[in-house]
Formats: sequence, structure tokens, C-alpha cells
Amino acid sequence: MRRQWTCVEAGCDETIIAPDTDTIIELVQAHIADVHNSFELEDMIEAVLVDVPDAD
Repeated sequence: MRRQWTCVEAGCDETIIAPDTDTIIELVQAHIADVHNSFELEDMIEAVLVDVPDAD
């Protein structure tokens, strides 16, 4: 099962899907740093992840 995260920053509609939690945390932290010049703790990212079915 893949993991999905959606950015909640105002005006940002970025959605990231990754094969596992470790990968998505890295991608989310990179997005937040590069686009929003900020950071997010791993626990906060994990708290809002949702499972999405694997691609066929």
C-alpha cells in the first residue's frame, strides 16, 4: 500500500505519493524546505498520511 500526503499551506495543492513511509517523509520534507522555506517534523507528517492502493 502506497502512502499519500497533501500540502495544507495556503495556495499550495501539492500531493505526494510514495511507496513507503520513509520515502514520503524525505519527499515531503524536501517539498516543505524548497517551496515553503520551512520544515515539518516526521511525526507530524506521519500523522496525516493516508494509504492509497498500489498502481496496477
